[in-house]
Parts: sequence; structure tokens; C-alpha cells
Amino acid sequence: MFKKIVVFSLISFAFLIGCSDDSSSSDTVWEQKSQMLTNWSDNFIIPNYQNLSDRLSDLENSVAAFNTDPSLQSLEDVRDFWLQAYKTWQHVEMFNIGPAEQTFYHLKMNVFPTSVSNIENIISAGNYSILDNSPYNSAQGFPAMDYLLFGIAEDDASIINLYSSNPNYGNYLTEIMDRMVINTNYVVNEWSSYRSAFISSVENTATSSANKMTNDFIYHYEKGFRANKFGIPVGIFSGGNIYPDKVEAYYNKNVSRTLALEAMDAIKMFYNGNGNPSLKQFLDNFATDEMPNLSSDINTQLDLCKSSIQGLDSNFVNQLNNEYLEMAATYDIIQAGTVLLKTDMLSVLQIATDYVDADGD
Repeated sequence: MFKKIVVFSLISFAFLIGCSDDSSSSDTVWEQKSQMLTNWSDNFIIPNYQNLSDRLSDLENSVAAFNTDPSLQSLEDVRDFWLQAYKTWQHVEMFNIGPAEQTFYHLKMNVFPTSVSNIENIISAGNYSILDNSPYNSAQGFPAMDYLLFGIAEDDASIINLYSSNPNYGNYLTEIMDRMVINTNYVVNEWSSYRSAFISSVENTATSSANKMTNDFIYHYEKGFRANKFGIPVGIFSGGNIYPDKVEAYYNKNVSRTLALEAMDAIKMFYNGNGNPSLKQFLDNFATDEMPNLSSDINTQLDLCKSSIQGLDSNFVNQLNNEYLEMAATYDIIQAGTVLLKTDMLSVLQIATDYVDADGD
């Protein structure tokens, strides 16, 4: 998974056109920025994190029930709640700002592919504190649960037997479940106090909330979505060598497309703002003669992305093994959206990119 490298830039965040001295125009921009930040926090960030917390609570209860009585039904229950929580995760992954950024929360939730060797070593040793160290981020979170629920044995009966005969597996499942709940609830609770600082940060600086959140949104689209879900497995960054084992939810094998579509919906909803002040609205308000239809062009491209993903196999492992060129074509369509967002949109909005693009694209 790509990691974000912050660059401190002297180029300021400005939704202003040129360097106008019109104070009334400036006041309008600041007000619109505050309204957009309020929409982001109250209608996207906080409720989606709370929704994730609720789904994780359901998952936690199902894990406890499964460990108490491992059976096919209790295993299926855990799997169902895992998928619901994983789909909800796709709606918060882009919000790596404030409490989440400070605690490296995202790196503890969805680094894939998961490290099977680390998981098995920790289970054998019973040393869970090692999970506090960053090299073990890939041994926890949703991908680790993917392995523990679908990949630790060759069939469901063998998985149930392993949990029944070796309590270390159930203990580890509980451990990573507890960590996901605790880490998520910390972010949820911290937002109650962080919200006011987030909304009030309308300064014309590279570290203002609007600047950082816009960059985080694009970074998620470019790295978390485009590269991690498609580019790396299909071999875009490795000379054309495909890596089916690097798809999201590799061990489940049937929901990688579902998760990608969920992420695509989350991206489009955030961009459009559900009819409230948003990036699309700013593009409409400050459209340039060179790119008068940029906001609609972006939506058109996002629709093309979704349509292309829908045309793929529900199992990205099968897709890569049988028709990997179709997945490569989907990557190209998503990449066209990267150009619109990262180059064209940032140019119109006069935002400096705050991260290094180190993947060679």
C-alpha cells in the first residue's frame, strides 16, 4: 500500500480568483469554504465514522458468539458482519485527517495484502503487543480478518475445527477485533472536539482544513483507490507482472468488486456533496474559460469508472488470472479521473499538492 509523504509548500490554498482585493468577494469565499467544511464534517466524516463504529460493534458481537460456539452458522454471521463493516470502511478511508492522521489509524485498518507469516507467528507466540509496531500493521484490520475468516484452512469445516481445537486463533481474532473497535471509537470521540477547529480553519494556507481535506480526497482516489485496488494487482507499477494475491479481500475472493464499487460511490458522493457545498460547487462557481465544464467532466469520468468496474468479475483474482487486460483498461479509465482531479481541479481551485507522487506514474 502506498503511504502519504507530506510536502510543506509555500503555495497557498486559495479558492480566490487571481489575487483580488475585493473584500466582499473574499468574505463570500470564506463563507462558502466554512459551509463546505461544515457539510464535510456533519454529513460525511462524523456520520460515516459513527456508522463504521456501529458496524464494528455488530461485528464484535458476532466474533464473541463465534468464539463461544464455533459453527457454520456463527462463522457465516461473522463473515456477513465483516463485509458490512468493510463496505462502510470504504466511506471513511479518505478521511485521513485530524485524529485519524495523528494516530495512523488508517494504517491499522486496511493495509493489504495481509502478512500471513506475521499473523501465524503472533498467534503462536501470543505476543499481541507487537501489533503496536508499524511493521505489523499488515497483521491486523480488515485484511487480517479476511485471512482468519476465509483463508486459514481449505474449507469451512476445517476452519471451524481449527477454531474449536486451537483457542489461540479465536484469541487473536478477538484481539484484532478489539483493536479495530478501540481505534475507531477514539477517532469518533475526538471528532466531537476537533469539529470546531476543522470548520473554522478557512485560512489561506497549505495546512488549512479545506486544503488538507481536498488533498486527502485526491490522495485516496489516486493511491488508495486507483493504485491499491487496481494498479498494483494488475502490474502497472511492476513491469506488467500481475499479482492476484494483492487484491483487496483476497481470501474471500468474491467481494473485491463489491468493495471497489462501494469506494467509487463514496468518492462520487463526497465530490458532489449530496447537493450541499462541495468541490463540485466550487468548480461551478469558479469555472475558467479554459475549463468551463470541468465539474461535469469529472462526474462523467467517475460514471465511466463505475461502469468499467461493474463490467469486471466479482472476483478480482479470477479477473486477473483470466482477463487481466480488462482490469488494466479499468485502471486507465480511473487514471483519466486522476488527471481531472489532481491536475485540472487543483489548477482551477489554486490548491498546491501536499504529497509526493512516488509511484512513477
